[in-house]
Amino acid sequence: MYKKHGRLKRKGNVIIFPTAIDRLMEEGVTALQQENFAGARTKMEEVLALEPANPAALGAYAYALYELGEYGKALEATEELLKIGPLHYLETMELHISLLMQLRRYGEAEELIDMLISEGVLPEERIAQFRQLQQLNERIQDQMPSRTEEPPVPFNIEEFLELSHAEQERTVMALEPGAFRQLQDEMVRAVEHPAVDLLAKTYILFMLHRAHAEATVKIEKFHYIGTFHISNLPDPLTSDRLNVIKKQFEAALTQDPTRLEMITELFDRHVYLLFPFQWDEFSPAEVANGYLAYLDAVFTGEAPDSGNPELLQLLLRAEAWFELRNG
Repeated sequence: MYKKHGRLKRKGNVIIFPTAIDRLMEEGVTALQQENFAGARTKMEEVLALEPANPAALGAYAYALYELGEYGKALEATEELLKIGPLHYLETMELHISLLMQLRRYGEAEELIDMLISEGVLPEERIAQFRQLQQLNERIQDQMPSRTEEPPVPFNIEEFLELSHAEQERTVMALEPGAFRQLQDEMVRAVEHPAVDLLAKTYILFMLHRAHAEATVKIEKFHYIGTFHISNLPDPLTSDRLNVIKKQFEAALTQDPTRLEMITELFDRHVYLLFPFQWDEFSPAEVANGYLAYLDAVFTGEAPDSGNPELLQLLLRAEAWFELRNG
């Protein structure tokens, strides 16, 4: 009887029946056919949470994301799918190339098309289709203004350094996203300069990463000093380390939503301030316990009676920094 339904899977302490995955796949495919791309994305995310290397789910997920305009995530899905070796290789490659073009990574798209044609992996009936894709890619590149034709962004690094910290943050936040690539050298100098506001540095780093800037930067914040390549900066939203710490907050304060909201807001504020550093010298448990002890002290008005003293000192410095900056 058990063989009839396939082998049971386990996700942590939860047993997953194969029929559950089949049901999610069917619902996701139906949503795609009905052009309910948001619904399809959700169903495929559920499948991939259970089977991260499911090629059918990855393909459907990438297509749904493409239709929703989430090109960066869709490209990540097609990259993963191509590593696995999809059944519909050419269709996946065509979507992958289209995503590269949407993201204006025209050189990579051109290289892939040339590779497919030159290596003879395309059947005769598909060569014309990929030739058309190649021609479209070339036309788009021809129509794109060259970097030298872009109007210069008015930004003077010397004048920027003379601004107050709050004005520095407002200045960089007012820049158009495309300006960060054009001003890459100035932005790198800004994040490395000791006179630049820490929050402004965080925002610049986020925007340089978004602009796919190719640069290495040396960052100093409080006692932290580190060298990072822009492309390898951690993502606070997907950081396993930060999510583990937040789950410990939730476990400790599950019966006190008000305090949970307060500690989460405090933690997120410090994450943004310290970025890209993440309390690397402390374990997640030490960080969670330190914040919980700090929050208790806020309510009692007494000095914390637990928590790592060095971590607590850092929290006090961070809050003092905000108070001084905001007047």
